[in-house]
Amino acid sequence: MTAECFLQNGIPAQADCPLSELCSFHIGGRAGVAVFPRTREELILALRTVLREGAPFDVAGNGTNLLFPDGVYPGVLIVTRRMREADFSGTEITASAGMPLPALAAEAMRRGLSGLEFAQGIPGTVGGGVFMNAGAFGGCMADVTVWSECFDTGTGEVLRFCGAEQCFGTRTSIYERNKRYILLGAGLHLTPGDPAAIARKTEDCRTRRARTQPLDLPSAGSVFRHPPGAFAGKLIEDCGLKGTRIGGAEVSTLHAGFIVNTGGATAADVEALIARIRETVLRRTGYRLECEVRTLTYR
Repeated sequence: MTAECFLQNGIPAQADCPLSELCSFHIGGRAGVAVFPRTREELILALRTVLREGAPFDVAGNGTNLLFPDGVYPGVLIVTRRMREADFSGTEITASAGMPLPALAAEAMRRGLSGLEFAQGIPGTVGGGVFMNAGAFGGCMADVTVWSECFDTGTGEVLRFCGAEQCFGTRTSIYERNKRYILLGAGLHLTPGDPAAIARKTEDCRTRRARTQPLDLPSAGSVFRHPPGAFAGKLIEDCGLKGTRIGGAEVSTLHAGFIVNTGGATAADVEALIARIRETVLRRTGYRLECEVRTLTYR
């Protein structure tokens, strides 16, 4: 497919797009075509277009939990980060998939609404947050997400999942388990609170994140899910892997659960370092670490 297939329908698109500019790792080759829908309707049209043409594709938000491949990705990458619509109605929020979580949390704080304080420092979007049930400091998206809407690439229908139908779990959801469903947006429920107390809690989350995470270097956040009964970062640190480097990829010396790009890292560097970490932790502790950073694939 070409970028013109989308441009002629009024959807922004770019040929030969640098992938490193679309992810927080600052890693990746180039996408044959990248598409940037601005609305729910444009996203649905883009999805219908790639499905009609039978083109390989994948969907990304802010790219904060993704590892893009080296070389050329010949498919169509649909990027939702320009879908920044959010409507507040009392304690209810309807937000598009590309709405940044920190911006949404800041607006909720301004309105005296509690429930999203944990999200202030999470650099992802509503879509990515629901997809992986993002969370921090005792809060997560499952706590506030009442419903979510998606496009079913198998049937071409728009569906809405409510409550338990979303199958939230630790860093997972129905969307993470079943890639046929592409998130369009979500409905959140917050609770009224004291603005000063909300601001204090938000600042505490932001401060703790800055103190404990390597925010000065490109990364994709925590690389591994916590195995039952243990913490991934502590297992990695206890195995003496802090500071381990392959190419430009390094196990953070601040937080062993992070892999950082110290400059010029490739996807191959990160993948090799992930493999070394998993092998070492399994051999020395018996724990099998499950990667939560997603690698770009074809649909």
